[in-house]
Amino acid sequence: MTFVDPVVDEPVVVDGETVTLPVEVRSAKMAVATFFVDGDAAQELIGYSGLRIAKQRGRAMCSLSAVQYTDNDLGPYNEIAVALVVDPHDKAPGAKVSMAGGTVTTFIHKLPVNQEFTCRAGRGIWGFPKWVANISYFESGGRTEVVLVDGGELVLSLSVKRSPIPIPARGDRSEMVMSCYSWCDGVLRRTSWVTRNQGTTGRIGGAVLELGASHPMTDELRGLGLPKRALFTMSTPRMSASFGPPEIIQV
Repeated sequence: MTFVDPVVDEPVVVDGETVTLPVEVRSAKMAVATFFVDGDAAQELIGYSGLRIAKQRGRAMCSLSAVQYTDNDLGPYNEIAVALVVDPHDKAPGAKVSMAGGTVTTFIHKLPVNQEFTCRAGRGIWGFPKWVANISYFESGGRTEVVLVDGGELVLSLSVKRSPIPIPARGDRSEMVMSCYSWCDGVLRRTSWVTRNQGTTGRIGGAVLELGASHPMTDELRGLGLPKRALFTMSTPRMSASFGPPEIIQV
């Protein structure tokens, strides 16, 4: 794979509105549950992307991230991301990627949202695999509860228990640079963004995941071995971020 220049960094018109990059998220909340899943099944699932799963003893890391955006250039909306940790497309043969060293890269396999504008903007600008579904996000009794319904059918419900254990920012700084891949309409992209989290807490376990009956996304998650006990969970009550332009990658 090689990069194709230039990156997409010019303003984009979506539904008659101009979207200028970077897109700013001024206020959001997030709950994340991360699981070890079957590495071979994960590789088969994302085979269309041309990327390779970053396996650990035959296992892959899969995260379900629920975000409630309350103040955002693309408007308020809820989303749920299914992401898997992958090797960078340009990783040198034999090179090792440390998951503890800030170099983790993910592939966004699914990204349902509950608003039309962010769906079209996300697909058109970054190639995010968005579609519009019903997503409820609420907090009750020390838990974040998220329910995804698509076409009247339950896809999943996720409950993440908030932990009293704070996760300190690296080097006492809340700002982190993240990177993810996405695939849309036969094009692979890599997007970097800066996230600023405050009040993040985490714990071992702490999630209850329930899957629906027969939705295609439900079937995919079952094929990975879910539901099961979470490896760890995180909750972030205050988050802001800046999403830059994507890099287009040619297979």
